[in-house]
Amino acid sequence: MTGTTSLLHTPCLTNLRGRQGLFPATHCIKLVAYSGESKSVQYTYRTCSRDEGDDNGITRASHCGFIKLDWINQHRRFRGCLNICDKDACNQANYHSISIWNIIFYLNLLLLLL
Repeated sequence: MTGTTSLLHTPCLTNLRGRQGLFPATHCIKLVAYSGESKSVQYTYRTCSRDEGDDNGITRASHCGFIKLDWINQHRRFRGCLNICDKDACNQANYHSISIWNIIFYLNLLLLLL
C-alpha cells in the first residue's frame, strides 16, 4: 500500500473456529464489488483471515464472479472479486497517492514560471 501506510492495521488479528480470543492473521483479503448500474458504484472491503489448514477456509482461492452483499442489499447480486494473498499489504488499492512534497514542489515550480 504505497503511500497509505496509515490505512494498514498491524497486527491484523482474527478469530479461529472453536477458539476464544484473537490470533495473528496469515492472509490479507480484499473484496471489491460493483453495482453494475449505469452509474456504477464500487464497494471495497478489506480484512484479514487465518489459514486453518482445512479445505473450507476462505484463504484457499481468490474468486471473481457474482457476489451477494447482504449488508447492502439482500436481494441483489453484485459483480466483483475476492482477492486473497499471504504477504503484508499485498492487495494494493487502485489509486495513486501524491505526497505533500510533490505538491509543494509543483506549486513552487508554477510560481517560478509565472
